[in-house]
Amino acid sequence: MVVVLVAAGIGLTWFAGTHFAYATGLAGTLGHLRIEACAREHAGGHRYPHCSGLFRSSDGTVVDPNASIGKNLPVGDTVALQRVASGGYEQTGTASSFGWLAISLLGLMVLGALGALTLLSAFIGGVAGMLTAS
Repeated sequence: MVVVLVAAGIGLTWFAGTHFAYATGLAGTLGHLRIEACAREHAGGHRYPHCSGLFRSSDGTVVDPNASIGKNLPVGDTVALQRVASGGYEQTGTASSFGWLAISLLGLMVLGALGALTLLSAFIGGVAGMLTAS
């Protein structure tokens, strides 16, 4: 159980931390997506929003006419995005940044709680060992 929680804490922190870096603009290629079409796609019994259009990097070196993001956005709007290493896109901005920060802190909290539990367990074991040795 402890191994699963450690793995979950590390995985959650890494995953959210990576997305946080993209959402804040610390990683990826900054640019804008002009929304040309939006639809709801069916997958696994659910309907997910999907908008697509033309992505152009701020420096003009990257142009992707088939860029898409899994958000419901108004057609005709232009939104700031980061192109991530995998070729996908991450929305930038304060709301996105704080959302990913909160999730990464949750992962760190899981790891911190496990660390505190380990220290408490060692302390109790040490005290119990000293009492039984007397």
